[in-house]
Amino acid sequence: MATPITASAPGEVAVGRAAGPSRRRRRWPAVVGRHVALIIASVIFFGPFVWMILTSLKSNAESTVYPPTIVPAHWMWDNFAQVFTDAPFGQFYFNSVLTSVLSTAGQVVTSAFAGYAFARIRFPGRTVLFVVLLGALLVPFQVVFVPLVHLLSAFHWLNSYQGLIVPNIPSIFGVFLFRQFFLGFPAELEDAAKIDGCGLLKRFVLVIAPLSRSVVGAFTILSFIYNWNNFFYQYIIVNTTRYMTVQLGLTVFQSQQGNSQFNLLMAASTLAVVPVVIVFLIFQKQIVRGIVLGGLQ
Repeated sequence: MATPITASAPGEVAVGRAAGPSRRRRRWPAVVGRHVALIIASVIFFGPFVWMILTSLKSNAESTVYPPTIVPAHWMWDNFAQVFTDAPFGQFYFNSVLTSVLSTAGQVVTSAFAGYAFARIRFPGRTVLFVVLLGALLVPFQVVFVPLVHLLSAFHWLNSYQGLIVPNIPSIFGVFLFRQFFLGFPAELEDAAKIDGCGLLKRFVLVIAPLSRSVVGAFTILSFIYNWNNFFYQYIIVNTTRYMTVQLGLTVFQSQQGNSQFNLLMAASTLAVVPVVIVFLIFQKQIVRGIVLGGLQ
């Protein structure tokens, strides 16, 4: 049915035509202000990283000149090769990859099982135990690292891979994240699998886990970044070069170079930061989606 057309006064037509451009004129200062604020925030957050990378490609003399130059006059790509020559960064990278991957895998598996148990399995003291876990999440690591060091010393795990990996496997944040996700998981799918004869473990492996890829992916990336940058724990556990990670290797490299080779220090720092930045930039959407799915259900 056609909509009837009603006549309007000439003054009303003029007002209506002018309303659109007037609204746009009132909105453009806010749009410009938002863009300026985003540009300033981007410079503040990414400026130090860009400066670090550009400094790592300068000569030693140019990296300490005043006033400083932004773009290198000569691109010194050999600085990165010299870093591996002056320090065993290959061993440092191997240790970081090994400990980060194994710790992350352990955190994902244990957190998924524990989160599923807290969300779906009813057992005595479930709520009290979960509240205690959340309370432990508020305790700073600096409070418990002394007894932890004594415990690892009793097991002879100081300066070892197991000392770097095993204590990092439990993750209270991971348990909380998976529990929140599983609370919103459709129970009908589990009931259908139960009717088909699937046990508890089989239901989790065949039904729950394949449908939890979003939260698993998000927590995997967050866990990997945390384990890669876990400097304080690595610093109190390891004091030999054989088991040092990239973060600890930077301290050794800095003590060797001092302030005389600023460009090489920036090159070493770039080698430590770039893998984490690349992982975050590639999977940032998955991180946000997993946190939203886990936290809002």
